[in-house]
Amino acid sequence: MRPTAAKLRLMKGALLALLGIALAHAAEPTVQPLPRLETGMHTALINRIATDVAGRWAVTASDDKTARVWDLADPGKPAQVLRPPQGVGNEGKLYAVALSPDGETVAVGGWISPENEREAIYLFERGSGKLLRRLGGLPSVIQHIAFSPDGRWLAASLGGNGVRLFDWRSGRETGRDTDYGDASYSVAFSADGRRLLATCYDGALRLYALDGGALGPAQQGRPGGGKRPFSARFSPDGRHVAVGFSDSTVVQVLDARTLRELARPDTGGVGNGDLANVAWTTEGRLLVAAGRWSVDGKHPARRWRVGDWSPERDLPLADNTVMDFAPLPDGALLFAAGGPSWGVLDAAGAFRLRYDPAIADLRGPDRLRLSPDARQVRFVDERSGTVRNFDLASRSLGGDITTLQPAQTTGLKIERWEDYRSPILDGKPIELKPYETSRSLAIAPDGQRFVLGTDWWLRHFDRSGKPTWATPPPVPGVAWAVNYSRDGRFVVAAYADGTIRWHRAGDGSEVLALFAHADGKRWIVWTPQGFYAASGPDAEELFGYHLNRGRDREGEFVSARQLREHLYQPGLISRRLDANGDRLLDEAVAKLGDVRQLLAVTPSQAPPPVVELLSDAAVTTDRDVQVKVRLRGTGRLIYRLDTAVLEGRSSSIVGDGTESRTFTPAAPGPHEITVSAMDARGVETRPLRIAVDVRRAAAPPTLHVLAIGISAYRDRELQKGVRFAAADAQAVGELFERQGARLYGKDKVKVQVLPDSQASGDAIRAALTRTAAAVAPQDVFVLYLAGHGASFDREYHFIPQDAVYTSAAALRQRSLTSDHFRELLKAIPATKSLVLLDTCASGAFGRQDGREVGQKDAIDRLSRLTGRVIIAATADDKMALEGEGGHGAFTFALLEGLQGKADRNGNGTVEVRELADHIEERLPQITRKWGYEQFPFSSTEGQSFTLVPKR
Repeated sequence: MRPTAAKLRLMKGALLALLGIALAHAAEPTVQPLPRLETGMHTALINRIATDVAGRWAVTASDDKTARVWDLADPGKPAQVLRPPQGVGNEGKLYAVALSPDGETVAVGGWISPENEREAIYLFERGSGKLLRRLGGLPSVIQHIAFSPDGRWLAASLGGNGVRLFDWRSGRETGRDTDYGDASYSVAFSADGRRLLATCYDGALRLYALDGGALGPAQQGRPGGGKRPFSARFSPDGRHVAVGFSDSTVVQVLDARTLRELARPDTGGVGNGDLANVAWTTEGRLLVAAGRWSVDGKHPARRWRVGDWSPERDLPLADNTVMDFAPLPDGALLFAAGGPSWGVLDAAGAFRLRYDPAIADLRGPDRLRLSPDARQVRFVDERSGTVRNFDLASRSLGGDITTLQPAQTTGLKIERWEDYRSPILDGKPIELKPYETSRSLAIAPDGQRFVLGTDWWLRHFDRSGKPTWATPPPVPGVAWAVNYSRDGRFVVAAYADGTIRWHRAGDGSEVLALFAHADGKRWIVWTPQGFYAASGPDAEELFGYHLNRGRDREGEFVSARQLREHLYQPGLISRRLDANGDRLLDEAVAKLGDVRQLLAVTPSQAPPPVVELLSDAAVTTDRDVQVKVRLRGTGRLIYRLDTAVLEGRSSSIVGDGTESRTFTPAAPGPHEITVSAMDARGVETRPLRIAVDVRRAAAPPTLHVLAIGISAYRDRELQKGVRFAAADAQAVGELFERQGARLYGKDKVKVQVLPDSQASGDAIRAALTRTAAAVAPQDVFVLYLAGHGASFDREYHFIPQDAVYTSAAALRQRSLTSDHFRELLKAIPATKSLVLLDTCASGAFGRQDGREVGQKDAIDRLSRLTGRVIIAATADDKMALEGEGGHGAFTFALLEGLQGKADRNGNGTVEVRELADHIEERLPQITRKWGYEQFPFSSTEGQSFTLVPKR
């Protein structure tokens, strides 16, 4: 069951009046980072929608605490996101939005201020998202706002204490009426700007004459179609007023001068809900209304012909309550719904544009299943009907696993727990707050405890019904589903914002959260401390933190991607639910700090760096691209071409912080160059983007291969487990040389092999430096490493031949670190780069608590931080003793794929993504005969390019 529009309004009022949530009391908003989803679309109820007089822009306001600007002339453009100050809980929810007639200024209001503080309306510059002004001192939440037709005045209706009128440019209040007996949800100006109309839940409409910003005495009318008039709108000619009610299916048409009833449009067949939201089309031909009314799960709008008031057409709009309308100049209509969704209906009633949520709908019975240890979770997106399974250990999102367990709902006599306000245990009511509805139930495996998911809480009880804990209200959304892990350690809940969250069964504290995008591909999982793992760079933009910059400045969103340097910790995430997960987390916080420390602003802290783009943001070229920027403040500039981190060339740096670098996108077609700066804390600024369209033909590429394999380590103790490495490097080099000549030409293949004693640390660094100098942007570069690899402090290290293992510290000092590889790889100008790693962890240096630690996870970090394609397999020394066809198992699968078995599309060549798929399939098959399965790591988010022709 979905919350109705009337219930949503009651819930807001109940939260204000009854919950008494004292979350912050300071005049300034919190300085703590506030975790937020960012999908490019709202993630919670859209309360209002507005447009300008020309119908060029739409603006939506949501319970997710953002207002979003949409370009109706070019819907593909990214939206501007407006971020007023906000806090935890309800602080920051936006219930009202208006756009000035010229489309330049956006006003928003809602429950923005901390509890016990005065409310405010915030005015933003539409184009830049900059906060222009705050109209403060209001005694209650703002439910609706409207600009006058000439753009001079701004009216606001309040959740209590009536209406206000402002000269918004000066900030001066010019009129008020506080003699209201209940909340007002609507204000509207007449087309000539001489009258203002307001509704109130005390049953009355109030009509004011306007004189220079002053409100004349209120003329009251009681339409009587319902007890709670919600919205009232003037007809375009100013002669009529339409009224909708939140407690009735009646729609009334009144005389705009006397407020006497003229007509009741036919609402036959509207047997449920309400038609609370009304609107006239701009030309005045049609009247439209919608709200809670639903037919077969869809919420339609009814249209009437003005004059005879007979139904012209019913239009199914949304899967949830229709919350608002805004007419467009051509007879079309904007609508907003609780889904969240919004769109444009053209004059004929067809969808011209529609935005649906990017979050999964997790409601419904048996929607959340768990493995006994809660590391695997199965969920269903009701909207698409898709079943998905997330595996925390492998960090993968896949199809259905039918062996996972549904929530236990039997064993205790609990009744009326689904969509009721009064659940019952053993015949006695379980006490909830007024208007709070129970949505989901899970009973602990031992039958001694149970948890209820409600609209506002996750509530935990002992078997007698005595409360033991409740999560701090309100939860991220309605808790549509809950489950109890069979080991009794975790309560897992699926929320209305599309997240799945793991809570400790002992006290309800959050341990982990997952957001899986509705596209079924992107996901991100994070801890409350800010550490995260994600399916790819695009997924890292789905989550981040809102930072307040004071009550008189717009807020800032910092994405997880900007915090990648410290907080991207995939191995830590995979092990978060382990028995030692708390200790591993504490160690990471001690070493790296958490997100609060990372984003804290202190008086002694240098201001964050600012990057200014001095060259064009869009370039069409048949030559190089010069990027010129100015860096203000202290920071390190980071350049990326497509996904690869590059240093560029022809760098010139001058005293005022101006820097120029040249980049050469190799292939014709679209590319993107981004520039950002990283401060001393490891926080990256939001990237500046340069769109590049290359019109020249691709230059002939050269294939560069550097193959390094070490079997004969100087320290004989390190020779265990790597007996194939040197020969494997030789075989890889020979294959690329032989097969590459057929594609690139014999003189266009450059292969260098460094086996054993030729692979000292200095020799490897020198070889990579020489190769970087020889590689051109259009070339293909392959780096193959075989030997010992290790994870130290969650970073990948490759052990060169001359390393001596006298201690872990000494080994670490002599190894090639992740930082070495990052510096060396960014000097390679070819974006078509592939790193192949076949490394083994010897003895105990790659272990912790008797298990392999994070070599793949460290490689994952290396791939994400360099933006390069990596295919890798890691093993311990016992696994690596086995061979296949005279090679290590990984390299055997690699050679087999390069020779042609990876050519899955049958075009006669082997491409990077095909090669990764082949190795992923073959390596477990090869190793299974020795009693274990070895699985490779691959990161191929970048372009998939051709390596060699098949043999």
